[in-house]
Amino acid sequence: MTVLIAAADDAPSATALAETLAAEADVSVVAPGHTAIRLTPPLRAVLSAAARAFADGKEVVVGAHESYLTTQEAADLLGVSRPTMVKLLESGQVPFERPGHHRRVRLGDLAAYEVAERARRRVVLDQMADDFADLSRQPESFVDTR
Repeated sequence: MTVLIAAADDAPSATALAETLAAEADVSVVAPGHTAIRLTPPLRAVLSAAARAFADGKEVVVGAHESYLTTQEAADLLGVSRPTMVKLLESGQVPFERPGHHRRVRLGDLAAYEVAERARRRVVLDQMADDFADLSRQPESFVDTR
């Protein structure tokens, strides 16, 4: 783990960097004599957050670690009850580990489930909208328009 302490003269460049990273969709870093390295959206977000903290004079801690959540924490993030979260785990929809007696969910696995679930819901909603549009074009719809 590395702790970076902001200095007073970091604020202007940190502010400019945070604003650029937040506003631009395509940002690359180029070191002298090297090719451009395109920053992915997650990397831009991390760098932007660090730059904002520096601009505010805060310390930044850099470190990588696997984030594991309890079933209650995972449920809270998804906005579901803990029993519903347990059902998602036990049905295999969200991977989990059981290092002892308690289930633990990797934050990355939970995020992947949420992205997949949103995509699935979008497909279902689009299909429902198409079905409704088809019904409304029929001359004698079963929908009462009184």
